[in-house]
Amino acid sequence: MHTAQSLPSPEAFDRWGQGTLAFALAGGIGLILVFAWIEMPLLALALPGAVIVGAGTVYLFRRPALNLYVVLVGFVVIADNQAGFQFREIVYALYLYTVLFHWYAQHVLVGQRRLLRTPEDCVLLLFLLLLPFTGILTVVFGGSLKGAASELFSLSLLALYFPLKETIRAQRRGARDLMLIVLCVAVMVAARNMLVFRSDLSAATQAWQIATGRIVTNDNLLMVGSAFGLTLVLFARRWWSLGLSLGGFVVAFAGLALTQSRGYWMAFVLAVGVVFLLVDQRIKKRLFLFAVLGIGALICTGFLLYGAYMELLLEGFVLRLTSIGSAITTDISLVNRFREAVTVMDHVLRNPVLGYGMGVSYLFYDLAHQSTDFDALVHNGYVGLWYKFGLWGLGLIMFFWTRVILRGLSAYKAKATDPWIGICGLAAAASLVAFMLSTITSNPFFLKDSLFIFSVAAGLSAGAWQRTLADPSR
Repeated sequence: MHTAQSLPSPEAFDRWGQGTLAFALAGGIGLILVFAWIEMPLLALALPGAVIVGAGTVYLFRRPALNLYVVLVGFVVIADNQAGFQFREIVYALYLYTVLFHWYAQHVLVGQRRLLRTPEDCVLLLFLLLLPFTGILTVVFGGSLKGAASELFSLSLLALYFPLKETIRAQRRGARDLMLIVLCVAVMVAARNMLVFRSDLSAATQAWQIATGRIVTNDNLLMVGSAFGLTLVLFARRWWSLGLSLGGFVVAFAGLALTQSRGYWMAFVLAVGVVFLLVDQRIKKRLFLFAVLGIGALICTGFLLYGAYMELLLEGFVLRLTSIGSAITTDISLVNRFREAVTVMDHVLRNPVLGYGMGVSYLFYDLAHQSTDFDALVHNGYVGLWYKFGLWGLGLIMFFWTRVILRGLSAYKAKATDPWIGICGLAAAASLVAFMLSTITSNPFFLKDSLFIFSVAAGLSAGAWQRTLADPSR
């Protein structure tokens, strides 16, 4: 029995959508003819484009999985983390929130499907629901509302977790498609960085500028992309898939190398260590083999792209690599971040439970710039979470983070019938473990690219485990 308050069925939504599309197409064609008749050529040319875009949008929104894939790949457009709100960021945000609203409405309100399946799902949803209310803390402690809005947008990317998890759980090829998308995004970001770096090298006037040159954009995304690429290489079964995976891994890892970020280099090594411990002996042998091949391909690619500059670059890489052990005491940037964490902890201990809210800055004497800074970014991600959201926020995120790592590892150990499920769970879990190391000096809960790839890895890890529950082999 249907009541007046019952929601329309998916079939009714489908009929309404088809009717709306037909009406829009007919109206668009009619307007084109009218504008052409009254000799308005610019509008006559613009309207067909609008009709095509509208039809393409309707096509995508009728296919939630494909729409989600477009959102993920489209993130490359705003991945450069420029200061302020860019026009393309606004357009992407509108598209992202429309996709998310459509997905949640279709799956939860209309489809009445389960959104919360595990304790970590409940914990993440609770964190997301509480986020807007921290604006009260922002006002109380005199924070920047603009800064809070920027942080809220970044943190809202955690909402991607649920669609990604459900896509892998429900789609037969979801795990494979999403792994390839992660690698493709990393490759596109790395290619952009390498082109920018090449331009920077041509402007260098001193040898040391070349040896110490770096592109620090999207280091977290490149670290995860490299981990996914290497995992795909290790488990490739055909020569063509091996070639494509190896090529993607080399490009992504080249981008990671150009960041000269020792923290993310070590984090990537940690991810490789997790993979190494869990795979069988045959895969371990492949790991050593392709590590050598990958390094060789990386150096050859470097000479092709940067020519005579490559020798100086290699010198800089070796110097950076060999200084990892002494960096804690000699690298002023790293020492600065440790001192920053101590300073912020003084504030945390005065208000440990509630936190101070998003957009709230703190005073800190920066050794690198020899000046007092008023900044909202806390480079230590754990301290930053505690400072912004108190013990409740830190506790919720750490519980969620730990649980999704365990889910991904369980998915790999389950040995599902579909090998992509285990591979996806392993790559995602290893990446999330790597994040635990890099978070000490680089906050993944502040910048949008960090939260984007963190959410993707979490969704893939949890989704792989959910998929194994329905596997026929269990």
